[in-house]
Amino acid sequence: MVIISRIFFAIRSNQMRLSVILLTLVFSSTQVFAGDTGIDVADGLTIRLVADDDLVPDCTTVTVDSLGQVVASGPGYIRALIDNNNDGVFDMEKTLVEGISHGAHGLCFDAGDLYFVADGGVWKVSDSDDDGFVDSQPQRMLEIKTGGEHDAHAVRKGPDGYWYLIAGNATKGMFDLQNVESPVIASPRAGAIWRITPDWTRREVWAYGFRNAYDFDFAPGHAIDTFDSDGERDVSLPWYRPTRVFRVRMGQDAGWISRSWKRPNFDPQMPAVIAELGRGSPTGVLRSGNRRLPKRFNNGVFVLDWTFGRIIFVGDNGRSEIVAQPSGTTGFAVTDIDALPDGQLVISVGGRRSRGGLYLIDAIEPTAATKTEPLWSEEVVEFQREEITRRLFELRALGEPVVDAEAAAVAIAALQMNTTEQRYMNAMTLLIESLGGLGPGDPKDARGKEQVAAVFDGYRGRKRPAIEARLLQEATEKLLEVLKSDSDNVPFRNEVVRTLAVLEPESKEVFNTLASDLGRVESPMDKLHRLIALARLPVSRSDEMTEQVVAAMIEIPVLVEESGLKVDRNWTPRLGELFDALARRDSLLPSRLVSHPDFGHPAHLVWTERMDPENLERARQLLLVRSRDGQIDPAIAKFIALGNDAIPRSFIKQWLADPNTRTAAWLALARNPSEVDIGQLQQAALSVDSTVRAAAEMALKKLDAELPNRESNSQTVQTWIKRTKAILARKGNLESGKQLFVARQCANCHNGAKALGPSLEGISKRFSGEDILRATVDPNHTIADRYRAKQILTADGDVLVGMTIYESVDGLTLLTAESRTLRLNADDIEEIKDSTKSLMPEGLLKGLYNDHVADLLAYMQSL
Repeated sequence: MVIISRIFFAIRSNQMRLSVILLTLVFSSTQVFAGDTGIDVADGLTIRLVADDDLVPDCTTVTVDSLGQVVASGPGYIRALIDNNNDGVFDMEKTLVEGISHGAHGLCFDAGDLYFVADGGVWKVSDSDDDGFVDSQPQRMLEIKTGGEHDAHAVRKGPDGYWYLIAGNATKGMFDLQNVESPVIASPRAGAIWRITPDWTRREVWAYGFRNAYDFDFAPGHAIDTFDSDGERDVSLPWYRPTRVFRVRMGQDAGWISRSWKRPNFDPQMPAVIAELGRGSPTGVLRSGNRRLPKRFNNGVFVLDWTFGRIIFVGDNGRSEIVAQPSGTTGFAVTDIDALPDGQLVISVGGRRSRGGLYLIDAIEPTAATKTEPLWSEEVVEFQREEITRRLFELRALGEPVVDAEAAAVAIAALQMNTTEQRYMNAMTLLIESLGGLGPGDPKDARGKEQVAAVFDGYRGRKRPAIEARLLQEATEKLLEVLKSDSDNVPFRNEVVRTLAVLEPESKEVFNTLASDLGRVESPMDKLHRLIALARLPVSRSDEMTEQVVAAMIEIPVLVEESGLKVDRNWTPRLGELFDALARRDSLLPSRLVSHPDFGHPAHLVWTERMDPENLERARQLLLVRSRDGQIDPAIAKFIALGNDAIPRSFIKQWLADPNTRTAAWLALARNPSEVDIGQLQQAALSVDSTVRAAAEMALKKLDAELPNRESNSQTVQTWIKRTKAILARKGNLESGKQLFVARQCANCHNGAKALGPSLEGISKRFSGEDILRATVDPNHTIADRYRAKQILTADGDVLVGMTIYESVDGLTLLTAESRTLRLNADDIEEIKDSTKSLMPEGLLKGLYNDHVADLLAYMQSL
């Protein structure tokens, strides 16, 4: 292996600025460093860890100036990194800014000045003494909300000399900053890209409609490339949109309307989607402005996904390639990306208290660096707007929903022209917009609370349709004709279904056509799309129509599960809202659903969340009877146990014998407790499930029985407990106790941003000395739910324990007691459960005498 590293001290013009520049790192083999880091890299590339958590803890951003100085940020700091011994690895840091409340979400250099986004604004720091490092007091250039994950993020200076800033959809009050006359976007919404004059005084929203794009870079053709987040909690719902790489032009709308409605890619006002990358958490974005890496990485953009630890290259030609990703359970929580002057990529990792670090990615055989930054032309790109799209832009520019009968007539006339599917889609988009557009419902809407629920944000006009009956009839007939055609373009057919739902025709023919179309599509999401549309139709239901709806309700959740589709936390509330609307249209629907012969799959429980008490208990009784002849699913058992009726002892006995249904058995016993159940209820009171614990404790109190203590069978723990009285009798030394607190690494878990355990500040006001000592020597005795670790059995047979710092349907990210970051995909997890063991070790006080422990106890009580 050959490593060549150089450190240059550069003099910048007449400023005598001293900079540390890491110029080249050349490696002979990818295997050496990919294996060392646990990160797999693409062919022809190498990766190396060049700064670890001690230098850049929980690193959120990184930037490089024109001379190669690397600056990184995390909670409380902005630091310059220094390679002091010329080995190609950073070993020193110089703090440039300290005391910021969060890690900066944006860093960039401009002519030697450092700009960062944190603490309620965009700030500038300058080099006041020409020593090569910025050191002035931060000057706030712009006040804007920061710190939250959906607030202001990256800042860059554009090729036109203006500042550009990107902010997420929770940046409260930011649109009040717009102060230019006649702005391109008069009524902006959601996340936005801002264009700001060089002196920071004039501000305009350049593009909008993003959910939470963290970063961006400048692309050819006066465009910006950015990577927007998905609606992660809506996965497998019809309006779900994956993470997308957008090429955005001025004035465009990326389509984020509400939690339950995001405009589709074909919408005329949407930016170009150059890649859809599925689930993930977008962070860094960098245009490939250098020819050092292999040729296939030219002409495109690098984007980072924190959730899966992926660096992805998306070419201008639409080709995508994974540049780097972790192997096994290695954590690689990528947060930002920049490039050294010679073209090597600098990657930061961290976020959400995970382990921080910096990596360098280089070519095995680097070519001479040739800068190819895309420069914008002076002219502004104009969109070609035909009559339909021109009217669409005009309606949306108003901001508030309006009904425009003239625009509706234009849209309906366009539908009658028998043109291409894309033009049909444009016409349907205009028609929907002319009827008030889609989005959140008004609680005062006369259509009723069920119809203004979030599940209908993409299926209900924000205003009730108010156009001539003749035009409504013409549009309905045309859309029915199109839906009955032999087109196999499912996305196109979906938009026809959506438009019919928005028109709200009181037509049994429309209902029957939509119900029939349920059988033409295979995807459960497409089927659910049609079921939601059916719930919008104000048509009285016949028995046959009710059975069609019930059949779809029985089929769809099971199909979702059998198809391997994942659902997240919004699945149940949205389907609950759909159930409310369907039941409001048809009062017989709940009883027909429960009595359906196929009702009883665990996936069907989603429909019981909003069911009336009578049918709910009926469902429990039916499921209990059906389980008599075989094993019962744990979810079904728990559903039955939460009911009001007593469960036969024979069932409870069977459930107690199976660890998977024991929780349900305990809940059943707690609901109707008796003296013979005290032993089981005492076991339940020690459960890691807080619901079971609470129920068991209440039942034991009813029986006037003792609550159990979790006693350790460790001889060491018992020895310390016997010494409690002697230790408490001593007066401890605070200074000695402080030294022990640090030496025994208590501070690592109870202080700072990465604390795995609770803060000890004010602990003496909440707990006695005996309680504090007991928690120290016997950490497993009482574990608060908030600090309970997860125990995971992997498909490879490994057992991993750690605190969850991020969890989704795709998997989770853990932080271990050793401050290691682990990433586990859902497919690699065999079993996951709450750990009965604390991350705090039992032998923390090993080797100490009573006086030492008294010192430590005194110090903790002083906090």
